[in-house]
Amino acid sequence: MKYNILLLLFLFLSCTPVDNEAEFKKNCPYELQFPGHNLRVPVTIEPHQLVYELGDTLKISAIFTDSIYDLGTAQTFLIENFPFKPVSLLFNVEENTSHTSGYGPNDLHISSIFSPDIFGSSSLANGYNARAIYSDGEYKFESELILKQTGRYILFFSDVYETNLNSGFAELNYEADAITFEGKCPTLGYRICSVIESGDDHLEEFESELLYLDNEVYSGKLGSIESSIGPLGAGGIRLEWNGGFGFEVVE
Repeated sequence: MKYNILLLLFLFLSCTPVDNEAEFKKNCPYELQFPGHNLRVPVTIEPHQLVYELGDTLKISAIFTDSIYDLGTAQTFLIENFPFKPVSLLFNVEENTSHTSGYGPNDLHISSIFSPDIFGSSSLANGYNARAIYSDGEYKFESELILKQTGRYILFFSDVYETNLNSGFAELNYEADAITFEGKCPTLGYRICSVIESGDDHLEEFESELLYLDNEVYSGKLGSIESSIGPLGAGGIRLEWNGGFGFEVVE
């Protein structure tokens, strides 16, 4: 009798992982490309250039339908009323030895309908949080930047969701985590992947500036999805998914 009980216990323990895997596949029948539901947010910069002149205006926007492509599952899902909250920093890197805020000396314009909150940071750079509008099946955020200072700039455009994850405050994402949709895997969480949509992100032209920011500001956390940006490794903050964009302003 004791032998039979031990045998049944062994069989139970042996089968449990297989059963769990089968249950996961039943509820999440996709070949995962990346862990989690990685929602792709397209970021457009107009005009899309490497070099701008003083006085030029950049329009930086994220406008997309609620049929959202998921990089994690390689599927498109209808996701309604998701609280997308754009967050952005802009660095002006000087001779790879120091940096200043890019938003400070330039004129940033964001409509009050996007609930912008401008913030300052001594260690990073001035930036803003905002909230995309959802209406008639479309998410929308727009901003304008009038260039008034020369320099070599690195833009980051991401989402508050990612900021909370990377800073260890994932519990602040409760509003977004409560959103579900048809086809969602019950056990998978979200990542928000903000991707420069309108052309080259020019990051390979700014390897030295990125290395400076990685060493002096981000403590080695900057990275590339395919480790293709010079000396950067596979850090937790993937530039291509955090709206990384390099440009220069000349007289």
